[in-house]
Amino acid sequence: MTFILPYSMTKHLLFIFLPLLITACNPAAPAEEADTEAAVTPRAVVTVGRVQTDTVTDVLELRAVSAYPAKDVLRATVTGYVLAPAPVPGQTVRAGQTVFTLQTKEARTLHLDQITGDPKLRFSGIIRIPSPRGGVLATVDKLAGDYVQDGEQLAMVYDQSRFGFVLDVPVTQLRYVRTGQRCRITLPDGRVLPGRVAEVLPAADLAAQVQRYTVRSVGPAPQLPENVTVTVELDKTAPYPATTLPRSAVLTDETQTSFWVMRLLNDSTAVKVPVQPGQEQPGGRIEIKSPRFSPQDRILVTGNYGLDDTAAVKMER
Repeated sequence: MTFILPYSMTKHLLFIFLPLLITACNPAAPAEEADTEAAVTPRAVVTVGRVQTDTVTDVLELRAVSAYPAKDVLRATVTGYVLAPAPVPGQTVRAGQTVFTLQTKEARTLHLDQITGDPKLRFSGIIRIPSPRGGVLATVDKLAGDYVQDGEQLAMVYDQSRFGFVLDVPVTQLRYVRTGQRCRITLPDGRVLPGRVAEVLPAADLAAQVQRYTVRSVGPAPQLPENVTVTVELDKTAPYPATTLPRSAVLTDETQTSFWVMRLLNDSTAVKVPVQPGQEQPGGRIEIKSPRFSPQDRILVTGNYGLDDTAAVKMER
């Protein structure tokens, strides 16, 4: 007996068995697809570097601010008026030079200078305010024609020869700082000045628990205003040899409590190696205290960010 299937059912069975027939005729297709996928698996392109031995120093890095510890306030000695010419900020003055000339209010009211005919006489009411030291006028608070009271501030004179930096040292670090010690002063624009710890103040800040020192530049210093923040570096130890790596080779987590490098296990695999870093040295290299790497070890310098342990990599030629 012969059964003839309807056309709709035949079409339905054809769609079911056609994929099975294709798979049976080509059994190697899945394997080839897997090999193709494995062949195109992306790998990180990296560059490598090696450790080197440098002479390093353990450094104490602190903040300091520029200051003029020797300064004088010019004050009015009588109640009266400021006569022209008045000085301007930034003007250089000598010790004993007249900076302001005042006329008493009585002299202006009675016109004593016109009565006597000589304003240099004592009873003419003309008072001269000299500078007690040589320096520069940092501020000028009164102009010609201004009315001033006895004792009112007229200007501020800074002694530029005593220019320096005020350094606050935590009491826990006092053993590393001493008077006369050499240091390095890094300005905000990147310039580095040789410096020296000049003086120590005998009182510590009760709240912050810091000891205050003054630091001065050895040699000429640029003209800076007060309260400019700089970085002061002091050597805590004598120079010693240490193993260093480029700063870009050392990776860390968000809290900067764990540090590691990626070392090549072979030409295509990099493994994660925890390290204990030391001081960062000039030139962008950082000391590696542990573990000890051999000069033959290849450490990833670029392309290492975000790689997992035993990551597949490709060295850039």
